[in-house]
Amino acid sequence: MEFGKMFSSLDAHVAGEAYRIVTQSPIRLSGADLKARSEQLTKSFSNEKKLLLNEPRGHRGMHGVIPTGSEFADIGLLFFSHHQVSVFKYEGVLAAVGALLETGGLDRRENGRYTAETTEGVIELSADFEGDEVTQIRVHNKSASVTRTSQSSAVVLDGKRKYLTYPLPPAIPKIDLAHLSVISEWGAGKAAEYSGEDHGVTGIVLAEELPGGGFRSVTFEKDGYILRSPGIDTTFALLALKEKQNGNAASVSNTSIFGSTLKAEATDGEGGPAKVRAEPFVTGAHQFVLDREDPLDQGFLIV
Repeated sequence: MEFGKMFSSLDAHVAGEAYRIVTQSPIRLSGADLKARSEQLTKSFSNEKKLLLNEPRGHRGMHGVIPTGSEFADIGLLFFSHHQVSVFKYEGVLAAVGALLETGGLDRRENGRYTAETTEGVIELSADFEGDEVTQIRVHNKSASVTRTSQSSAVVLDGKRKYLTYPLPPAIPKIDLAHLSVISEWGAGKAAEYSGEDHGVTGIVLAEELPGGGFRSVTFEKDGYILRSPGIDTTFALLALKEKQNGNAASVSNTSIFGSTLKAEATDGEGGPAKVRAEPFVTGAHQFVLDREDPLDQGFLIV
């Protein structure tokens, strides 16, 4: 074996969303500010990003995070992902901050308050601890605007990320694993319909309103992939829909088809900020060594 490059990472997940927090790698970013470094990461290091995200080191549901310095926050976070996957997600911020707090990458504070600079701006978080374990982190969005059409509702979060939300069609009686095949087929069709960049769609949401006022939902990425998580963005979007429908909604729960639940709580009236809390879990610390003779030096995706 002839060693080439070495990578070190912390792996963590939030509500089923998996993140690889890269702590050492040949990825060297030299931009003057976070936006410049993000643009450099987007345009370069294709082989390194694929190696970190693909099998056998990763998988289709893996996302990448690179912690970096920040002039405006406690830490800067740069994200990278698979093709047609939303690069920024609140789950990634929670996963990275939680993992770094538990492993000493961020100093613990008495008040539990932290800030993370991202390409979406500076995000404020609050963390709770039991001993050295982070038990939950709270994060606020900035805004949510709703536009209704005859078939769906478009929710734009933070003025940037657009989710199309649909009620159940006649072919799907309810969101349940028993109907996963039909749900997947429906989602793949909608994702294909809105796959072009001109649509500006971040994700497609199929939502079933439950008798108690909450939702069960499925979120599809732009390539038709089903999120394992209820989705923090999705949960914010469903709260905004509920507020639009009722004029006021203090909170809403959102359960995924796989059974995990997130809850969004309004903090400043209709269309204003809301908060979600979730628990990040560190699932491993890894070192990867690239063998120069590896015929699959960028990994692969299982289809």
